[in-house]
Amino acid sequence: MFRALLVRELHSHLLTYRFALSAVLLSVLVVGSSLVLGFNHDRRLDAYGEAKAAREQRLAESVDFRTLRWRGTRHEKPPNPLSVFTVGLERELSRSVSISRREPELGGSKYASALYTLFPPPDLLYIVNIVGSLLAMLFAFNAISGEHEEGTLRLVMSNAVARHTVLLVKWLGGYLALMGPFLAAVLLGLLLAALLTSFKLGIGEWAAFAGMLGVAALYLSLFFTLALAISVYTRRSSTSLVTGFLIWVLLVLAVPNVAPIVARAAFPIPSPGAIAGEREAIRRAMWSQFRSRDWRSMSREQRDELRQQAEADADEKTGRLLDDYARRLEGQVAAGVALARISPSSSYVYATASLAGAGLEDYSGLRGYIDRYRDQNLEALASIERERRLLAQGVQDSEERSEILEAPIDPDDLPAFAPPRRPILEVLTGNDVDLLVLIVLNGVFFLAAYVGFLRFDLVD
Repeated sequence: MFRALLVRELHSHLLTYRFALSAVLLSVLVVGSSLVLGFNHDRRLDAYGEAKAAREQRLAESVDFRTLRWRGTRHEKPPNPLSVFTVGLERELSRSVSISRREPELGGSKYASALYTLFPPPDLLYIVNIVGSLLAMLFAFNAISGEHEEGTLRLVMSNAVARHTVLLVKWLGGYLALMGPFLAAVLLGLLLAALLTSFKLGIGEWAAFAGMLGVAALYLSLFFTLALAISVYTRRSSTSLVTGFLIWVLLVLAVPNVAPIVARAAFPIPSPGAIAGEREAIRRAMWSQFRSRDWRSMSREQRDELRQQAEADADEKTGRLLDDYARRLEGQVAAGVALARISPSSSYVYATASLAGAGLEDYSGLRGYIDRYRDQNLEALASIERERRLLAQGVQDSEERSEILEAPIDPDDLPAFAPPRRPILEVLTGNDVDLLVLIVLNGVFFLAAYVGFLRFDLVD
């Protein structure tokens, strides 16, 4: 009986215009998005190769270690192939960074484009979050109330079928009808992106991609089950549709967008412009004090020592300022994240972006990696300079000594700028709250539908 009811349920979904339009819509959106972002990934790979060649050329032309340490070199992480399906914070993570003795300076976004600014291409995360959740609601809004209005539900129940069986068939048949076009569209987009672009995933990235699909399946199931529960309690399809749409707007559009506004109001912090002004004031005060000294009575070594001391003091004050700003910013972000988690949409976005390597934790991790790399890079330059000075000490010929001291720097002698990707288990552990929210809400909504259906009056 269960199999016959399931086949009937699937058949009823497959023959509707809703299924056909959903299949076409998902195919166009997912495939089109993956191709647009795939070609953009190719352009970013080319730009990354050009920037790497330019950095190596600059190192080959550098002959003054002191100037190199102060002017620095620009680095950027390799493009993330998973950004073809989930952009997340990749726009910020892909920005180049200047590594020198000064505070790291971020360059412009690699996504900088007037067309993309006006019309950003939707990625898979956006499609699932907005379009997929809305389609899930549409697939189930009349699952019970619609058949009750038509009288077919009473006919099915007259065959002595257990109510939990009917409800399970309704859920499973509708969910399979929803996930079929979605998975087909994702596989087609994946295939075309692999054939037409340079898109390629490693072993760890394949595991992350599978995790992204699993989280998407949980998220779509959540809204499908919610719509099923609403259909049980409303009895009329029109009422179910309106109620479901209002709840969808609240959960998907209202809460995630209002939460950051509330967090900014509750935990105010200075603007980046104000922080930049304070940093500039520290530098001006340092140079003003530096110039007020009597330099004529000092040797060059003394002047250099005082300059280094003044710059170290300014860096210390700037560091304290930035550390305080970072702590306050982290508090504001944590408050916004906690408020946004009222909506399952936010939990889905956080978990998926983290799996793609473009989440909040990845952004924080990159900033920490930049600080560590800066110290490693400066230490490597100092080590190379010391080795060359030792080699040059025993050389009498001035030209030969100059060749040793001013020889081009081999990029392989410096640490590679390669931010590590977090292991998949660490990502899942770090997002256990978001995954738990999606799993628990699935269970709560199905339990609500089950309890309501047990009390459902077929005569009314």
